[in-house]
Amino acid sequence: MSKPKRNRRSKTYKNLPQNQCPSVCKICRNPAIGYHYEVPSCNGCKTFFRRTIVTGRKFKCPKIGNCFEGADVIDTSKRVCRACRFEKCIQAGMNPLAIQAEAKTEEGHELKKIIAQKMLNGEKFDSITVFFNVEDKLNQVVKKLTSIEAKLEGVHNNGMPMGFTDIRDLSTVVSSKVIYNNVDIPSMSYAPVKISKNTGLPKRRSRNFVHSSCLASIEYSKAFDFTSAIDLSSKITLLQHTALSCANLTNAFITFSKLKSDTLLYPDGSIYGPPKRKKGPLIEKQRSFLQKTLVAFMSNNVDRTEYMLLKAIVLCNPGKRKNLIQHPKKQVFSKREVYAQCLFRYCLLQHGTLNGPGRFSLLLAICNVLENQQKYQKDYYLYIKVIHSQKHKDPEVLKKKCISVVYDQIMDP
Repeated sequence: MSKPKRNRRSKTYKNLPQNQCPSVCKICRNPAIGYHYEVPSCNGCKTFFRRTIVTGRKFKCPKIGNCFEGADVIDTSKRVCRACRFEKCIQAGMNPLAIQAEAKTEEGHELKKIIAQKMLNGEKFDSITVFFNVEDKLNQVVKKLTSIEAKLEGVHNNGMPMGFTDIRDLSTVVSSKVIYNNVDIPSMSYAPVKISKNTGLPKRRSRNFVHSSCLASIEYSKAFDFTSAIDLSSKITLLQHTALSCANLTNAFITFSKLKSDTLLYPDGSIYGPPKRKKGPLIEKQRSFLQKTLVAFMSNNVDRTEYMLLKAIVLCNPGKRKNLIQHPKKQVFSKREVYAQCLFRYCLLQHGTLNGPGRFSLLLAICNVLENQQKYQKDYYLYIKVIHSQKHKDPEVLKKKCISVVYDQIMDP
């Protein structure tokens, strides 16, 4: 028995003129050689449309998106705008479902599906919205994060002005406007310089980088749109869970990328953590735990874009905080999904479809390192606080031992 012949034509082809070759390509207005994907077209436009759909390639018009407008014939022997050519193919009605070849990439499958769905619904295809949405979203997000990091770099790196202390509580800091320079902090207290009895010289004062790094994380959170949609109580709850992790990320990245050190450092180059003069098993364990995020950055060679996207994901991770009511949680989680998608897309672009997902998993694993490091830091802080409270009964002395009110409220909520 002979097998029946497969009819590869779609139903639309039955309505086209039979035994009649169209004269003009509806895309480039050159001579057509037939109906291709349900549209009169030349061989060049047919091949271009098929290749674009199968590969999922993305193009962008270098001008204003009107390269194929008018009635003139397009000279396809020269380089033409591929973005406008593809949009013209869609506007002319070329059907991606008529392509027999399977799409080779996820982008191709997605593009084919979107165009077919819009054609089915009778909607106008907008290549600017659909065709470039993934890359454009990634570029927009990275551009915004780069701008935020640049503006707040001074808050983290410069430390507190010498001799001044930030006396505000967490609620006041969160509800105040964004500060891009530590000298602009309102209501700071100042302590006179103490003279050393041994040398007769002024004692070296701490720049309190611990406080300024947490302060930078709080100011960083204010730059995100979703924070304006949640109430003050939810913001405080979120920052009590994420501010320290964001600060740890920034400290690790600056040490790794700028200071080029394999030991965690403050921005001025001094060693991060308890002073060298302090010794003991707990002190050594504290120093070891503080290095965890830095080690993860070094072993994975994290670049700046990965760091910025990872930091945005960490900020949008309230964990299992019950205090954060359901509506704010949805706001935060939806933003976290956006940054996670951007990071995944960036990994695919940098490492390919084969290694990109693995790279994405390695970067997300740093979040677990941050969680463990933060938990240990808070436990150690509470331990030191108890020791000090037993040793110093005077509340004023205890107050001096505190790094800052904000830091205390983050570490001991």
